[in-house]
Amino acid sequence: MELKARVLIVGGGAIGGLFAWRLSLSRDVVVSLVCRSNYAQVKSSGFLITSAQFGSGIYRPKGVYQTVEQAVATEGGAYDYVIVALKALPNIYDSSERIAAAVGPNTMIVLFQNGIGIEEPFVTRFPHNPLVSSVSFVSVKQETPGELRHGGFSLLAAGLHNPRTTLNGADYERLQFLFNAFESQGVSCIIEADIQPYRWQKHILNGSTNPVSVICGGSSCQDMVKNAHCKWLLEQSMAEIFVLGKTVTGKSFPGVDGIVDPQSATDYIRSIPVPVYTSMLVDSQCKRPMERDVILKNPIALAEKHGVDVPHMRALYALTTMIEEGYASK
Repeated sequence: MELKARVLIVGGGAIGGLFAWRLSLSRDVVVSLVCRSNYAQVKSSGFLITSAQFGSGIYRPKGVYQTVEQAVATEGGAYDYVIVALKALPNIYDSSERIAAAVGPNTMIVLFQNGIGIEEPFVTRFPHNPLVSSVSFVSVKQETPGELRHGGFSLLAAGLHNPRTTLNGADYERLQFLFNAFESQGVSCIIEADIQPYRWQKHILNGSTNPVSVICGGSSCQDMVKNAHCKWLLEQSMAEIFVLGKTVTGKSFPGVDGIVDPQSATDYIRSIPVPVYTSMLVDSQCKRPMERDVILKNPIALAEKHGVDVPHMRALYALTTMIEEGYASK
């Protein structure tokens, strides 16, 4: 009997659900999923997925659990790979603590989280485990619990991130094995020695459109770039991210989607044919915590460390924090 790699994906939202679906179709892995708010729907009916790239279908995960502890108790022992697709909310919970029960000495931890500075809690808690920082370039939304709508493109860029551990060739081979499984099911994958320029590349859009959409009170990304005043604010914020990211990494960004400056970024947003609403906007409308720490607070801290002026990012952080504190107190 052929042994398959055991993968636990923690976080069954839009990103976790989509990539669990693709990975589960590979013959080389067996995938289980930890869901939270959509657990009941996914457990009973699976995911209903509409994808411009992959077609439509129903995905019923082999194992669906409410907690990591439940998954470990049911399936037994640590996993070969733990993919973290939780929202990065360090001011609310520690994502590294939430996966601890599933991590053994040989577990590779793979982060599918947005933002800057997300790796440190995992390095601190699991200093001897190979840690992969992955950036997903994909448009996918969970419209209702268990119902996913995906666009026509999916790209994963990843690299090993273990500043206190000596990495070896076996770690790269294990990462390559996982990404080969993704690629066998149509997901484009890139492995980089230094993933941080890709993380900052994605942050050009994440760090600008997310907070501005919340402050605008519900506008789509396309509507924001159509408004001259809002477009100016977006481009000013993006310019700060370009300067800060290049200063922190010492490298230029890879130019994914042709985004090489603020103008090309807003041109890219304008070219998207269907309205795009940011995750922070959806969270604010649902009165949930927003990822403002990893989207804004952590980059601002790096700006202070490196002597980079980011007045627009500071203003966005102040305003989104005030908005969240306003509805959280009610």
